[in-house]
Amino acid sequence: MAKAELYKITINDGKVMLRIPEQLVGAETASMDDIQAELHLRNLNYVPEQLLEIYNRTSGEFDYLADVETNDYTLQIELSEDESRAYVNIIPPSEEGDPLTMELIIAALEGKNIFQGISSKNIKNIIADKIYYEPALVASGKSVVHGKNGYPELLFLPEKSRPALGTAVKLEEVAVLQKVEEGQELVRLMSATMGENGYSITGKLITAKSGKQYRIRPGRNTRYNSEGTHIIASKSGVVCLNNDSISVEKIKVVDKVDASTGHLRFDGIVKIRGNVADRCSVEAVRIDIGGSVGKARLRSLGEIRVAQGLKGTIVQCGSSLHTSHMTDTQANVGEHLLVDDFVLNSKVFCGSTLQITAPYGYVYGGVIQAGNLILLPNVGLPGTKETKSGKVSEENSEPHTILEVGITTNNRKQFNELQKLTDTALQSLQDNLTEIDTILEQLEAGGWDEEKIETLSEFETKAEKNVISAFTNLRKRETHIEIKDLNRISNGGVVFITGKILTGTAINVRRSRFNVPVTATDKAYSFDENGIKFNSCKELLKNYQQYFFRMPA
Repeated sequence: MAKAELYKITINDGKVMLRIPEQLVGAETASMDDIQAELHLRNLNYVPEQLLEIYNRTSGEFDYLADVETNDYTLQIELSEDESRAYVNIIPPSEEGDPLTMELIIAALEGKNIFQGISSKNIKNIIADKIYYEPALVASGKSVVHGKNGYPELLFLPEKSRPALGTAVKLEEVAVLQKVEEGQELVRLMSATMGENGYSITGKLITAKSGKQYRIRPGRNTRYNSEGTHIIASKSGVVCLNNDSISVEKIKVVDKVDASTGHLRFDGIVKIRGNVADRCSVEAVRIDIGGSVGKARLRSLGEIRVAQGLKGTIVQCGSSLHTSHMTDTQANVGEHLLVDDFVLNSKVFCGSTLQITAPYGYVYGGVIQAGNLILLPNVGLPGTKETKSGKVSEENSEPHTILEVGITTNNRKQFNELQKLTDTALQSLQDNLTEIDTILEQLEAGGWDEEKIETLSEFETKAEKNVISAFTNLRKRETHIEIKDLNRISNGGVVFITGKILTGTAINVRRSRFNVPVTATDKAYSFDENGIKFNSCKELLKNYQQYFFRMPA
């Protein structure tokens, strides 16, 4: 512990005051030798018995020790915490001898290794106005100016609905499906700014942080303008956001999907007003369903929304899934899963976060996995009977619910595989470009050759496919990196239960298992060096609330 925390000597109105905080058992205590050494260093006379009395009393208040007996000015130099400013507190003598001069104050500053940013003007004013007994600014360093983050202006939204300029925008929480025309400006990109370094009054460099560029890229049917400042639509359609890209898609609207319509596959956005019947499938870039889904298959590269729930459904979603409830469902979700009411006897995996929003909502049966965070109101069927000990009665016993957070081995393998696929595509692209250059040189030297032109076209097609493959895999890998960053912040993941969790529930965090022995409430389960620990959910949730997904209207 620093000496300044163990005792404090100050001079006020010509009196030497000493404060020694109350001493706690087992804590470090103030040293009498240190106190006496500082008093002698500051040339302060005192009565030893008075010092001993204050030392033994340890009142925690400033106690009178002695009067200052000097004809010299006492100059106390104080530095701000970041050493960007220095202040002088002047204690005048009881009987003034030699006058206070600028040289005396500058010498006191240099004694504290302060050589930069000294203000002669301030020092002259202090001397002329006789500013005593209070800290006065005498030196300033150069303040650091941190860079500003880049941000988008979402021009495809109505002006009143756009996020305020300069604010952080989560693309997955932005309402989309607005109709746009070819050539329309969709997004204006504001670049991040560089920071300006500063320095302290002691000459230390204070490094500025540069702003981060905002990541949004053109997807299908969109492109940058020639200046790279805007993303514009290259075709008419509706706006779709997927991870960090914006695209313009065709949209197909149907009343329902059943035996009369057959399987539905569409290279764009599918909007279904009613239900999806058993033994049907829907595959699209994005899927919006106004009714419910039975024993069917849903597959989407981006977002899926189901208004009235899933029952016996198999779901593969590349981005985020929102549904009312899930029963006997198997779902693999790339990023976030948001459920209104309950998840029952289902096997669910999502890459980042999973949450149930209704206060009365619950999970029971099956396996619930998330890469980072799970937030549930309750675990267990409503109305489950319990004994006085808190254990569930045998007559209502159900299969264990398994809640698991943490990046799985398969996800880690997929992350590494994406890097290999990207490297392979880039290497193939380099080979394609070499072949294209060779053919172009041959054509330039030998003239038109139909066979070489055909070969050139084939290599151009291969090169285009390799470019698309490399960028696609890089974008997927960046999404994985964001999930891994949150996993690092949460130390492997956290399971939050705001209400009740029944005995018999198994919780896995970073491959460690905890079986809930008795029914509990308001618990957050996380990992430390001794295994899984639990804390108050309400307190810990404050640190992670910002990472949970909020579905746009």
